Amino acid sequence: MKPKGPKIIHDSQINLNVLRGLKIAIIGYGSQGCAQALNLRDSGFSPVIGLKIKSSSRRQARKDNFNVTTPAKAVTDAEVISVMIPDHLHRELFENELGRVIKKGQTYIFAHALSVHFNLVKQSRGIDFALVAPHGPGQMLRERFISGKGIPAFIAKTDMSSRKALKIAGAYAKAIGCSRAGLLVTSFAREAIGDIFGEQAVLCGGLAALLKSGFDTLVRDGFPPQDAYVECVYQLDMIVDLIKKYGIGGMYKRISTTAEYGSYQAEDKIINADSKKAMQAMLKRIKSGKFTAELMDEYHGSFKKLFRYRNKKRLSTLDEMARYFNKTFNT
Repeated sequence: MKPKGPKIIHDSQINLNVLRGLKIAIIGYGSQGCAQALNLRDSGFSPVIGLKIKSSSRRQARKDNFNVTTPAKAVTDAEVISVMIPDHLHRELFENELGRVIKKGQTYIFAHALSVHFNLVKQSRGIDFALVAPHGPGQMLRERFISGKGIPAFIAKTDMSSRKALKIAGAYAKAIGCSRAGLLVTSFAREAIGDIFGEQAVLCGGLAALLKSGFDTLVRDGFPPQDAYVECVYQLDMIVDLIKKYGIGGMYKRISTTAEYGSYQAEDKIINADSKKAMQAMLKRIKSGKFTAELMDEYHGSFKKLFRYRNKKRLSTLDEMARYFNKTFNT
């Protein structure tokens, strides 16, 4: 039975002509900005790249044969502006650099809804805000595009935006290749909250903690780090691929009876009532805006806590094993 949920849009349903003739600017040239600019060009568009004079990305953007100018100049001449700089820089961009050049009729596209939903960026009447959030990093977006494929994406518009905003978002998503895989219509609120929660509780924070805890448990018990890495980390992508293709139940059908039986016994012991309460508290903190406020405080404090976290993680034996396996084995 097909589950009920948000609308899904496929490639054949989107008219790319919605974007034809419109001047496009991309602010930023990191992983997503670079990939999206290259994909847009291969789809027949000529985006201008807006970067600060001292930006280290200017050299690469020029090397890739793009017209590079300042963010303000790029926005002045554009009708569709894709904001591809980190979330914590959005407020300064709009207040300090774009405030005087934003004009009615423009559409601003965001890759993540955080800055808009949590009011770091204020929307004015007559300005459209749209969301095109690819479900993967820029490198993957580019590689899939070149191979004739794509990665799915969320698209959305704010309540203040015109109907045209969602059409432009769809056309933009098609131009960068995402609609080849499919587009899921969502809201800025759901994407902002869901994305942050997924990253923290499961995909990045939760998964990293689980992998490290399993690895450390075996190493403390006397297992060689190489063995612990193979058993707890190295095979992860194989299991994830099964889950993505067949679901969790389908994954269990495709592993050994020993693994399946042991997994059922372990589930509630690893992710127990306390774990679920912690996730609920995490979600509440995100929804309230406390996490975003802390992120901005960190930024204004030069990310001192972030750098402490990074330095603490640099000496990880697990990371050493990752480098060892990549260097030693041809897989």
